[in-house]
Amino acid sequence: MGRPIWIAAGLGALALVVAGLFAAGLRLAPLHGRSFDPGAAIAAAAAYDVEITRDAYGVPRVIGRSDADAAFGIAWAHSEDDFATIQQSLRAALGPEMLAKDESEARTAYLVQLLRIREDVEARFDSDLSPEVRAVLTGYADGLNFFAAHHLQDAEPDLFPVTAQDVATLSGFFSPLFYGLGETLAGLAAPEAAQDPARGQELQVMLQHGPATALGSNAFAVAPGKSDDGHTRVIINSHQPVDGALAWYEGHLISDEGLNIAGGLFPGAPAVHLGVNPGLAQAATVNYPDLIDVYALVRDGAGYVLDGETRAFDSRAASMTVRLFGPFAWRVSMPADWSAHGPVLHTDRGSFAIRYATLGDIRFIEQAYRMMRARTVDQFEAALALNAMGNTNRVVGDSSGRIARYYLAHMPSRNPRAEVDWSGVLPGDRADLIWSGFEDFSGLPHMIDPEAGYVLDANHSPFQVTLTDEDPDQDSVPDWYGVETHMTNRGLRATRLMADLETVSRVDLLAVKYDTAFATDSYAGRVQARIAAMDWSGEAAEAAALIGSWDRHTDLDNGAAALSIMAMLQFFNATPEFDQLGDDQIREAVAEASRLLMAHHDRLDPPWRDVNFLRRGALSVALAGAPDTLRAVNSMIDEETGTLTMLSGDGLHMLAQWPPGADHPEVYAVHQFGASSDPASPHYTDQMDDFAAQRLRPVPMRVEEVRAAAVRTYRPG
Repeated sequence: MGRPIWIAAGLGALALVVAGLFAAGLRLAPLHGRSFDPGAAIAAAAAYDVEITRDAYGVPRVIGRSDADAAFGIAWAHSEDDFATIQQSLRAALGPEMLAKDESEARTAYLVQLLRIREDVEARFDSDLSPEVRAVLTGYADGLNFFAAHHLQDAEPDLFPVTAQDVATLSGFFSPLFYGLGETLAGLAAPEAAQDPARGQELQVMLQHGPATALGSNAFAVAPGKSDDGHTRVIINSHQPVDGALAWYEGHLISDEGLNIAGGLFPGAPAVHLGVNPGLAQAATVNYPDLIDVYALVRDGAGYVLDGETRAFDSRAASMTVRLFGPFAWRVSMPADWSAHGPVLHTDRGSFAIRYATLGDIRFIEQAYRMMRARTVDQFEAALALNAMGNTNRVVGDSSGRIARYYLAHMPSRNPRAEVDWSGVLPGDRADLIWSGFEDFSGLPHMIDPEAGYVLDANHSPFQVTLTDEDPDQDSVPDWYGVETHMTNRGLRATRLMADLETVSRVDLLAVKYDTAFATDSYAGRVQARIAAMDWSGEAAEAAALIGSWDRHTDLDNGAAALSIMAMLQFFNATPEFDQLGDDQIREAVAEASRLLMAHHDRLDPPWRDVNFLRRGALSVALAGAPDTLRAVNSMIDEETGTLTMLSGDGLHMLAQWPPGADHPEVYAVHQFGASSDPASPHYTDQMDDFAAQRLRPVPMRVEEVRAAAVRTYRPG
């Protein structure tokens, strides 16, 4: 008797929902995905020749006849380990074809259409990408389709068959997010919305955790003349989220065509974005040049004004489909306007156009491919000169002992006589502010083979690297480039620690990389001094005294780190500048941190090992380090336990070294979790203890070493 009543109530609720959707201008639509033929996917796979080896840690090392074969193999191997995240990533590239699960995915589908990334890929795929890259993209797509054909129950209906264009579109979509496009769009569309550092895998790449505490990355290269033993060494230490679409996946691509690179990949792409090949190691960090301009448009009726003339928008309709129930979805169309400047957002505060460095450029994946095949600094620099990546710093070293630090910025050639503040919102009615060309790559603040014998980066000023006269001259770079001049704590510590070393041993270099301290003049150090100078009374006096006595280290047994870091984390996200940090904010943060520690630990000074954790499934391991220490552990407070959980930071990191005269490197690595995202896999958490203990494992590089290290060898399917 109860079941029919429940069904009737449900149908009534659905009717109200549908009525609301129609009232909002939406329309019900059949739920259609792509048409996937598993037999065709299996037939296409016959063209590829690849073997997959898995070492004792489950890391896939694929050996193909061609680069395309290797891409096919890594697609299968990565799908075995994390098919869900690959699909999540690639679905973002579908635009109007995405069957969005919720409003958030619908916004992504709209953004891809507004930016016309998919259209650019379709129009320029054959002309702007080399045959080699197109073959790699096709091989990767075919590998995903082959896996889906064998795992139909896990395949998203809107995604398959994946195409090479899908893979290229995803790279084009993510590229501008690394230099702030997501933040810019969010600031225009929802300026009051709070940022959530736990959601760093969405449209915005969360690289800033607060003033002077950029989450960023670290990178070091030491030349033979600076090493105590004549080795060339490179540390690769990018800081990414520990989970999700921007977490590193460790893989190794080898082919008979000369490809051989081990390192980090993102889900949904066949490129090793940082890693080591026989001749060269490349590390990456994020920089913050001004590569985006926002224009406040002057509206005139349905159009906009440019140089006194009213122009019509280039208007198109973006279509978003959101799953509703059963075989049905709702579909909504929204305008996706462009002006002469670029894509336009219409907001309650007016209409704004956006122009960004890689607008219309699909060659990100082309440059990534050339970079991972480069085996010398000269070859790497030639790949960089393609200038198809919006930003990042690159630190490299090669087998000949050469080292370099490159500041990548696809810098717009802006009007030098414009007399405007290029960092602010620009007048949209001036055509002379719409740029089309780009500055020469050679004019950026690079450092190549410095006499100091080392280079480094920690998301800080490129004008302070070795602290010598060799550092690039800040006056040589125009202010409107927006090249950063700030110093992160990691930058302060790294530059000073390295400058104090007469020679650099392997132990020395790793000690710098794993440093857990804050400099006195870092943001944390300045806040500590402020707390020590404030007038405290009552119960808060004990907490303030403990923070004032803190040695600014975050080693596992430190008794003042928990209170200090937990207090500071509460305003790192909210305060734009140190001088704007109010006394009341500080008092509230110290009080809240004290409350949490007393409630859950019954003391203000629990050792850091009882508070700071990396967690996955049922396993928790204690970590040294903190946000913006060189041992980077960027965490969020868990108020239910009074502890911290790592969200991003060190993750996959590697050490590559070439002994004198060696033609192949010795490589070592560790991942924060393991090779698989499947909780049932033995490799779901098998590297967590090594990661916490700062133990690196050897990585085989030669084909014969790879095969010797294999505990399992198989072919896809």
